[in-house]
Amino acid sequence: MPFQFFGTSGAIPSPARDNTALAFYSADEVVLVDCSGSPYQKILKAGLDPMRVSSLIVTHRHVDHLYGLPSLAHNMGLAGRRTTLHVYALAATMPFLRGFLDLFPLEEKMPYRIELHEIPPKEGYQVLQAKGFRILSTPVKHGAPNIALRVEFDSPPERGVVVYSSDTSPCPSLLALAKGADVLIHEATFFHSEAARAASDNHTTGYQAGEVAKQAGVKRLILCHFVASLHDQLDELSREARQAYGGPVEIPEEFREYRV
Repeated sequence: MPFQFFGTSGAIPSPARDNTALAFYSADEVVLVDCSGSPYQKILKAGLDPMRVSSLIVTHRHVDHLYGLPSLAHNMGLAGRRTTLHVYALAATMPFLRGFLDLFPLEEKMPYRIELHEIPPKEGYQVLQAKGFRILSTPVKHGAPNIALRVEFDSPPERGVVVYSSDTSPCPSLLALAKGADVLIHEATFFHSEAARAASDNHTTGYQAGEVAKQAGVKRLILCHFVASLHDQLDELSREARQAYGGPVEIPEEFREYRV
């Protein structure tokens, strides 16, 4: 059940870590989650075929999660893409996606279509069925309307469940989505000593991410979306999460292939 991190940082990147974004894929299809940096280059760096990318899910409208869309759309067209690129997002995110695409009249020049699909803010909504896996969404608690994702791989030998929190404070809807997952990818923007700041920004601390993992009964916790000042203290953040969780906690490497 392969997935890779194209970035693991919060809103401000560092030389070693870019803004958080992911790719989930099977042998036949790639789905991107959020779109920062130079997405086309990241797809290549991950060893994936850009033409296998069928879809992009944008979790919310904050800059660090969607600013790479014009670059992705432009590069896909220049590389000769002919098949439609499907982009999924909440209604509150759509004006920002259209604004980016309209800023550069890409579709007038590109030899393919970009089709926008609105995700309703419903718990457990099936966003898409890909080849070998499906993706469900659930609203979570953040400063802008946002969704967490549950990726269910269902083709042998790739079976299992990965849940991605996106940016959020701990909330019941995420806990329900993550119940019993093999892997929980959870944001851990701050140390728990800054829990008040995390709450005011609708983010999560390392310790709180561990609490969510324990309550949801997941098998493995991977942390991401670290504020830049913590990039050289991630072992300590991992220890903080383990204090609450007790299970395996990982700090991800960008462009490493992960499996359940």
